[in-house]
Amino acid sequence: MSYEAYKLIHIFGMYLLFFSLGGVTLYSINGGKKSENKFKAFVAIFHGVGLVLLFVAGFGLMKFRDISHSALPVWIIAKILIWLAFGGLLTLAYKNQKAAKVLWFVFPLLGLLAAYLAFYQPS
Repeated sequence: MSYEAYKLIHIFGMYLLFFSLGGVTLYSINGGKKSENKFKAFVAIFHGVGLVLLFVAGFGLMKFRDISHSALPVWIIAKILIWLAFGGLLTLAYKNQKAAKVLWFVFPLLGLLAAYLAFYQPS
């Protein structure tokens, strides 16, 4: 697969992830409960598929930059931790309305940090 294809898949994964995170966060802020959400299965699917696409495409992109899986740079480890945080924070947004209000601002900032790490690759 080409570099451009991996990049496109990576970006699509981000769209799915942020689509689901934003939807759940707004739903929770407005008082919605997970048990009442008719679309919780779709949200979970979009969230999970988005994360899988991010990881698979991210590791695919690494091969084009000659980055070894055995010695990952700090910026890649930081990105992996950010994506893992996105994976767990969905539950927090669902279960806690006050936390969801904070996460509404945290999610875009974490996304910005992930983009910064990818663009500038600080050591």
